[in-house]
Amino acid sequence: MSSVIDNNKQNQRAFPRIAVTCPVLYLLPPAKRWQVAKLVDFSATGISMVCDEQLNIGADVSLQIKPGSQKIVPALSATGIVMRSEINDEHQYVISCKLTKVQR
Repeated sequence: MSSVIDNNKQNQRAFPRIAVTCPVLYLLPPAKRWQVAKLVDFSATGISMVCDEQLNIGADVSLQIKPGSQKIVPALSATGIVMRSEINDEHQYVISCKLTKVQR
């Protein structure tokens, strides 16, 4: 796992993004099976992750961040809303979610 805090002038956010890589489980209701994605970055109000399927913008999503032995990002459960879904050069989807509820 690696991490970088992005505090440059172009990232004028109330909460800075922290770039970190670890597993993320996500669930789109009414599905019953969790899917695996890779965390790209997170902040106090959102996350970015990479997965193999396109998620619809506006969809509700349940999330579980699983950092393992890494302590940069805490293990947490959250719910959120998909704000952006874009395909990358590796034919995976970069998903940005706004967090609506977080619990540790």
